Amino acid sequence: MVQTKTVVITGGIGTFRPRPLACADGYDGGGLMYFVPRLDELAGLDVLIVGGGDSAFDWAMSLEPRCRSVALVHRRTAFRAHKRTVQQVLDSSVRVLTPYEVVRIHGQETITAVDVVDNREGGLSERLDVQAVVAALGFIADLGPFTRWGLHQRKRQIVVDPGMHTNLPRVFAAGDIVDYEGKVKLISVGFGEAATAVNNAAVVIDPAAHVFPGHSTDPGHDIRLAGAGRG
Repeated sequence: MVQTKTVVITGGIGTFRPRPLACADGYDGGGLMYFVPRLDELAGLDVLIVGGGDSAFDWAMSLEPRCRSVALVHRRTAFRAHKRTVQQVLDSSVRVLTPYEVVRIHGQETITAVDVVDNREGGLSERLDVQAVVAALGFIADLGPFTRWGLHQRKRQIVVDPGMHTNLPRVFAAGDIVDYEGKVKLISVGFGEAATAVNNAAVVIDPAAHVFPGHSTDPGHDIRLAGAGRG
């Protein structure tokens, strides 16, 4: 047990786990991957990538010169990936199937083929002979024990005021784990939020503690970062 007078939460996006691919149970270690630690592990194989984000397209570009064949399946016709990377993949030998979904995986202990189906009405199904599937479907974030503290949350983030105060007295938060009106997720913003949170936490502990000029320690007041450019 740790005794403290204030708490500053900087938990990032919490713990996270890959979003699972439906119908893929039992193939972990048998050709199913949620990220690619070493590209050469898939060299010479037929690979299917599932997803439409930056990770899916980055892996498609990286694996295309190493693998025997690469196909990419996405359930929508629009992609979340960077436009330039999408065009590079479309101009490569990667086969892009949209709007398709994986409906069945074949193989005993290892993957040998995958059935995909066109989502459009009356769409056709097709069997792809592949030995590996990379499921780039994003991650599910979990704030863990913070969810049981009684903190106000919005979209899996802790709600704070401009002074980084949470709804609980003496509990502050900063960084990717927080949400407020106008929040911008940048590293520089996170550093500023942490400085604001620590500054206000220090005053809670010791009202005589130094406060940067222009700061207010009262919840709900506008907290302005000051002292920029100081040594």
